[in-house]
Amino acid sequence: MVDEIGAGVNKLIRGDMLHVASLLAPESFRLIYLDPPFLTGREQVGSQAHLAYDDRWEGNLDTYLPWLEERLRAVYGLLLADGSLVLHLDWRTSHYARVMLDGIFGRQGFINEIIWHYTGGGRSKTRFSCKHDTLLWYSRSRRPVFNIDAIRVPYKKTSGYAKAGIVAASGRRYLPDPRGTPVDDVWDMPIINPLANERVGYPTQKPLALLTRVIEALSNPGDLVGDFCCGSGTTLVAAQTLGRRWLGSDVSAAAVDCAASRLRDECGLTGNLSAEKIG
Repeated sequence: MVDEIGAGVNKLIRGDMLHVASLLAPESFRLIYLDPPFLTGREQVGSQAHLAYDDRWEGNLDTYLPWLEERLRAVYGLLLADGSLVLHLDWRTSHYARVMLDGIFGRQGFINEIIWHYTGGGRSKTRFSCKHDTLLWYSRSRRPVFNIDAIRVPYKKTSGYAKAGIVAASGRRYLPDPRGTPVDDVWDMPIINPLANERVGYPTQKPLALLTRVIEALSNPGDLVGDFCCGSGTTLVAAQTLGRRWLGSDVSAAAVDCAASRLRDECGLTGNLSAEKIG
């Protein structure tokens, strides 16, 4: 019987996030990233048959939304005062979730709606193709940890500002920052292509570059990062690589085994990484 899960060491757990959250110390996470099922209405199957999860919900929204809200309320109290929650969804439910998060965090808790735009896959002939996900960033604080300089990107070659800066109407000249320009709220990043080295065959696996940007921006080295729908373990690999502590969980045995394999293969971790089952 597990009474409480310590937050000082990296840990991988098999269990529902609702139960896992109940065993964690309040106000211990700087960042919680959640990439839950999207209510797609189908079984999500990866390139390996055992890497799959069922995203079919009897009752549709009437079942899914209460499930999601209960878990969001459970992880809210785990955040540090200046910590952040990033909820990753798509067009199916992101608008419902934003209203839901306003009720949990208060309207002042909303920080950003980040659009992850990607290409790849098929194209619709009957409507504009759906090629973006939404990341909703909320915090208990109006001034959460935010390391904008850690995620600057190079100026575009066509940018006049990048070449010579700009001159304001007042006559003051602003020169480009040698570290690049700050990232805005639309992120153009490709999905993982079938031949990418990081691809492990897990359905809906997110790119390492996406989670690297989230973690670098919203946490500091040594901070605790959580992912309670960790899937293939991308968040955990990024956190380990960036020097953050981490805790990951998933209800699927195949998912946590996949995450453990990645932590061994990509991060060189040794020892017992098999998930501790609770609940």
